[in-house]
Amino acid sequence: MKRTHKVDEQKLLLPIYYIGQIAEELETQGINSQNWLVKHGLNKERLTDQSYTITLYAYKLLILDALSLTKHPSLGLLVAKRIGLTAHGMLGYAVIASSCLRETIEIIGRYLNTRQPLIRLELSHEGTVLAVQLHPCYPLDKIEGPFLESSILVLYNMLMQVTQGAPPITHIYLPFPKPDYADLLSELFDFEIVFNSNVASIGLKNSELDTPLAMADKNSLHQAKQICEQELEKLQLAELLQTRIRKYLLSSKEGFPSLEQASRYFNMSTRTLHRQLKKEGCSFSDILTSVRKFAAITLLDNSAMTVQEISLRLGYSDIANFRKAFKQWTGTPPSDYRNKNSSTFR
Repeated sequence: MKRTHKVDEQKLLLPIYYIGQIAEELETQGINSQNWLVKHGLNKERLTDQSYTITLYAYKLLILDALSLTKHPSLGLLVAKRIGLTAHGMLGYAVIASSCLRETIEIIGRYLNTRQPLIRLELSHEGTVLAVQLHPCYPLDKIEGPFLESSILVLYNMLMQVTQGAPPITHIYLPFPKPDYADLLSELFDFEIVFNSNVASIGLKNSELDTPLAMADKNSLHQAKQICEQELEKLQLAELLQTRIRKYLLSSKEGFPSLEQASRYFNMSTRTLHRQLKKEGCSFSDILTSVRKFAAITLLDNSAMTVQEISLRLGYSDIANFRKAFKQWTGTPPSDYRNKNSSTFR
């Protein structure tokens, strides 16, 4: 299934909204950002074109090259420090005008895709705490650590700014071991950090999420959400059907939808859906297998679920079929894979 992932990376287009902040950080560290951009077919002038996009494949190369140039694993944090609410475009203005933190989170979850299609928000109620989780939508490979670190800081800063520095945060959860630059993390996050967590998330006191926010503005919020809806509709129309189906499958909480269910969701017949995907060089089966592989690796790396539980979660009625499929994907049985990567989850 490597072919399917490669097609995704070459076809999935990403906005360049935050590339400028990376360039600024490189300049701060004495690195010529223009040379970095030109090497990847960009320039500073192109960064001002908000309609310009690059592929996921090119995006990964940009980030890896920036990390190599700075030789600083905390680059994601340094870049995220530069990103204020208004840097998120109309999403930022909608957040500023939101009435309470619960609405703030709903707005971010709905319109995040207009600014950053690589991650999705998922809410988990854990007693008196609402965990706002960040999940990658695609395999991020070597950039996953810096990317998640940056994303959680951006979310944290949004909550800090909209509450004027007083968000009801309980903990910050990061899905990796305590790094050498832990002092910088403690400086940036004014709350307890839990390392080696199952997922990147921020815990919020549920009882305080409906407290009115000082900057709430009903009229401004309505106008900002209207524009966000227009941006979301435009984005969805431009997205490949395979990308939309992948996000639909990943957002499902109770097993993966069937071809028939997906067809109904996208308001087309199974024949039309099949024909549209064929034009894009893939099939529903290709997408489902790709998502299953991604979800299997994610759950083995970041959860304490047993192999059998993961097998059932992914829709395999026979664990032997799951083991066979996973070995075909990775060359390793799921139990062996987990044993080799056991340090990545608790």
